[in-house]
Amino acid sequence: MDDRLEKALDFSNFRMILNTRQENLKTLMENKLVLSYEGGLFKINQELLSFVYTLLSQKIEEYIFIDQNDIPILITDLSEFYQKAKEKYENTIKQYFNSFQKLSEARDIRKVVDWENEK
Repeated sequence: MDDRLEKALDFSNFRMILNTRQENLKTLMENKLVLSYEGGLFKINQELLSFVYTLLSQKIEEYIFIDQNDIPILITDLSEFYQKAKEKYENTIKQYFNSFQKLSEARDIRKVVDWENEK
């Protein structure tokens, strides 16, 4: 096989595996950003955090939210809910960032394939 063709094929395989690993990381992060609270499941994102922060700044202590299963859930302690959601969000995003950086720094296919073992 032509050396240039072999290098192009190797690079193509590297990019495919790298993109797959990055998508897997994103899916893992999305799955970790679910908070179980007061019997409901809530997808933690910046929009939810901002909304809860706004409610707290208006001295609202309880609020009814619709969880990700379309069930209305009364949150009776918005402050505690906010702290738990914020902590979960920060920890997950930090872990996602660190893993993504490490994966992005991998420059050969062996490191991309085995990146989980080197954490």
